[in-house]
Amino acid sequence: MTKEKKKLRINLVLQKELRMNILRFCPRSRKRMVEMRNEGKSVKEIALELNTSRQTVYLWLNRYDEKDKTNSLCDRKSIPKTRPRKTPKPLERLVIKLRDKHHWSSLKIHLYLKKKNVINPSTGKYLSEYAIRAIFERYKRGYKFDKKKNPKPKIIRYEKQIPGELVHIDVKKLQNVKGEDAKKKKYEAAIIDDCTRLSFARIIPDKKAKTLSLFFKDAYFYFEKNFNITIQSVMSDNGKEFTCHHEASKKFHNFELMCGMLKVKHIYTKIRCPQTNGKVERFWKTTDIELFKRIWFKSHEHRNREFKKFLYDYNYFRMHMGINGLTPIQKLKLCKAQLCKTA
Repeated sequence: MTKEKKKLRINLVLQKELRMNILRFCPRSRKRMVEMRNEGKSVKEIALELNTSRQTVYLWLNRYDEKDKTNSLCDRKSIPKTRPRKTPKPLERLVIKLRDKHHWSSLKIHLYLKKKNVINPSTGKYLSEYAIRAIFERYKRGYKFDKKKNPKPKIIRYEKQIPGELVHIDVKKLQNVKGEDAKKKKYEAAIIDDCTRLSFARIIPDKKAKTLSLFFKDAYFYFEKNFNITIQSVMSDNGKEFTCHHEASKKFHNFELMCGMLKVKHIYTKIRCPQTNGKVERFWKTTDIELFKRIWFKSHEHRNREFKKFLYDYNYFRMHMGINGLTPIQKLKLCKAQLCKTA
């Protein structure tokens, strides 16, 4: 290594140490330097006592101002004093006006200003998309700030206290099994109890109203026979398999007729609000994560067998965090014990 390179390396190390010393000292320590100098101590003695370099001591002694004792010893802002390429205020206000009036994105505003031949006088060029984003940040506009201004309404969560008081029903299309006929579509239908999270599900060949009404009938008697639960009301979305969109035709719909025959009240979710039926929607996610995306199915029969095993495990052994880590069957026993106490 040559002498010049060694000197350069030493200088870089010293500069780094100097920067670290400047950052390490707080305004109180810097004021102490000035006080020690006023007491008559030399710069070398101050540097040794405070374990710093003489350059650092000279820096803060020179910066100290008798008129502004507090601010002169504080850290200066790192931003440049002048910014010749900064967007002028009138142009910034134009960008903000377009955003507030039309709710346009930075790209759309950039294209609009380019079309109107509006040039940034600071740069002599068109205002770029990134420059517009920087203006949004300064004026607190854009999606990030809009979310804070208009927060989403708080979701009111609920849970029924009596098993069977309300059940949720839904149907979902399943992916095809590799090697099977793709034209033969399969659907997953599920019913879940709001109170206990006990579920009944089945893989069905279609999602017609007749198929879903027969599925609901089987679920009704399954809950009654195995868990001694009588379903009082059922919540579904507004799909054609569950209801009819014309009030006059509802009494002829298969699912509505089945609900009437079993004396079950039919409740509908709010349109385009799947979170209303959130408990069964979460069941779909659970089956996807813990079953359908974990196992490579060889055939439809193999999938049906694994699905039945999963459903049994879900009801009797799997902990459910929505009911404080209990299994659905434990929750059912707890609810029945509480109902016996109150009775």
